[in-house]
Amino acid sequence: MSIHPLYPHHEPFARMSAISWQQRLDATRSVQELIDVGRDFLASFEPFELHALPDHCRPPVKLIEADIGSYAFELVRHECSTPDAQELIHKLARFFSHAAARLAQLTAYDQQRRDLEQRSA
Repeated sequence: MSIHPLYPHHEPFARMSAISWQQRLDATRSVQELIDVGRDFLASFEPFELHALPDHCRPPVKLIEADIGSYAFELVRHECSTPDAQELIHKLARFFSHAAARLAQLTAYDQQRRDLEQRSA
């Protein structure tokens, strides 16, 4: 018998596991979902943390699809050159690099779907 009466038939670790930001990115099914996860990620930081970043490493005011790849590139480019904010820049770079890769996947899937629809029409 489980000590968790609401979930007596589930594996205990299945309901206790935390979802990482990378897992949230991987679970996105659309570009808009990906952008929403990116906005949520940025909202998880205090404004003063992001404001303390060098200008070229600050996130866009309102994240849009076109920002994801270019922002990831800027972060990676400046990741090691800013020792004061290195840890935060590394977190941002890791997230947005993963987001850029996921965006490429989603875009490719959308294009394949459109191509199949055109062929079958």
